[in-house]
Amino acid sequence: MVCSVLLAAVSEGLKAKQEFNANLDVKKNILKAVHLKEPVPAKASAKDILKIYESKIEELVVDDQGRPVEGKKLSQITEKEPNLHPLYIYKEGEGEGEIVAYCFPIVGQGLWSTLYGYFALEADATTVRGITFYKHGETPGLGAEIEKDWFQNNFLGKKIWSKKANQLTPIAVVKGRVADHYHGEQAEHYVDGITAATITSNGVTKMLDKWIRAYEPYLSKIRKG
Repeated sequence: MVCSVLLAAVSEGLKAKQEFNANLDVKKNILKAVHLKEPVPAKASAKDILKIYESKIEELVVDDQGRPVEGKKLSQITEKEPNLHPLYIYKEGEGEGEIVAYCFPIVGQGLWSTLYGYFALEADATTVRGITFYKHGETPGLGAEIEKDWFQNNFLGKKIWSKKANQLTPIAVVKGRVADHYHGEQAEHYVDGITAATITSNGVTKMLDKWIRAYEPYLSKIRKG
């Protein structure tokens, strides 16, 4: 009983710190996904990271029609509101600032686990600016390669909109190399897969398709505007 009480007390005492660290990690991944023009220093303190985030990122809530929800904070979104989505806007410059990128969370199923990450687009709402995966339980050396720079860098510069077909074309992960399957404009919508991690790769494709389409009502307005 004494040990149980002590463990419960320690767990409760560390809860606030754990939540702070989890929240900080999310903000670090958002900053990584949008590729800041001046990257966060490797040895930046938690205070510095929060300061950079608050000065560069504007948080917004949008509905499934692509309309901003005025007065609604991200922390107020509940599971009972699946039609509301968090959006992060990266800005640079004085005053209102100039929009550099749009970023949103992506969640999907891999081989062994749920994959959590962030996906960012350039100000044109078409070109991929970055992607990160900050939580998963995939196999090291195989599916876990999604967290490596070599895989994430494959997405940079890819397109989610096909000018030729004039339609939304979410990024897909192919089996093998893109160059062996697609060429020209068509190759802009695909990235190289991970060897021997087909199920994880398919999971990434499905999650991107789901969330890009979920935010398309908002993104389409940006492209038209």
